[in-house]
Amino acid sequence: MSLIEALLDPQVTVRTIHFIGAIIAVGAVTATDSMLTYLHFKKRFSQVLAKVSLLMSLLVWAGLATLGITGAYLIHTNPEIAQGTFFHIKMTLVTVIFLNGIILNEKIYPRFQNLADEWPKRTDKVSRFEKFAGIFALISVMGWWTIMLMVHLSPYLPF
Repeated sequence: MSLIEALLDPQVTVRTIHFIGAIIAVGAVTATDSMLTYLHFKKRFSQVLAKVSLLMSLLVWAGLATLGITGAYLIHTNPEIAQGTFFHIKMTLVTVIFLNGIILNEKIYPRFQNLADEWPKRTDKVSRFEKFAGIFALISVMGWWTIMLMVHLSPYLPF
């Protein structure tokens, strides 16, 4: 089968778009968390990161939406892929990162933007918030990367 023939196959095209959605989401999560780590050491960039994190969040949601739409199509056309322990573990992790994303968007990012001016002063509010936000950022990056590694290593996993 040639590349052109493969890309004309709806399953191949949708799986490719599904993969692109994952790359967008994981890339944005990794970039955001890397910048937050950098911010921890470079307080003067807090204002910039407060603005950039909103854009990165939109990229994560766009990737997740792409994954949801293409995933629904793939399950609809191949219901057998929704069977088994692997799929259930993956969907449990997706649910965790989805709920974590809601918390990040609704609680963490707005609070971060409000505290950006105080960041260089290292107030008690900033220190408490930084620990609180770090937990959710860690859940996000670990969840996304765990799913990506699970998918990549699926032939070698015992489930």
